[in-house]
Amino acid sequence: MKSISKLALAISLAGALSGCASLLDDDFQEITVNLQCNEKPIRGQCFAENSRGKWVFRAPSVVQVKNEYGDLEITCKPAYLPQFTVSVPAVPSWNLAGNLLMGGVIGAAYDVHKNTGLKYPETINISSPTCR
Repeated sequence: MKSISKLALAISLAGALSGCASLLDDDFQEITVNLQCNEKPIRGQCFAENSRGKWVFRAPSVVQVKNEYGDLEITCKPAYLPQFTVSVPAVPSWNLAGNLLMGGVIGAAYDVHKNTGLKYPETINISSPTCR
């Protein structure tokens, strides 16, 4: 009888934790974007874009973007340098990893579908490719 109670508790706990990142994380996040030239900070007009929106800002800056499982494209135009674009991939969040362990594949897939299981890096340092 005791083992049945433990099994029921384990199943209930796993069910409650599935979709954990969806409950704990928002579908947006703040990222810090820094531009550099020869490891020195520079300013530039930028925009970040994914399938869920486009955000215009002046780097260095903190920007609030919507999460997406696809890349975040960041295009910048520093003063006196040509415009360039970099792609920043989304990576699994700690909550998604925990959900995969505790809630299984279904809960993790739900988190990815809801755009809460993947995050962009909190700090993105971009070096201009034409900097010499």
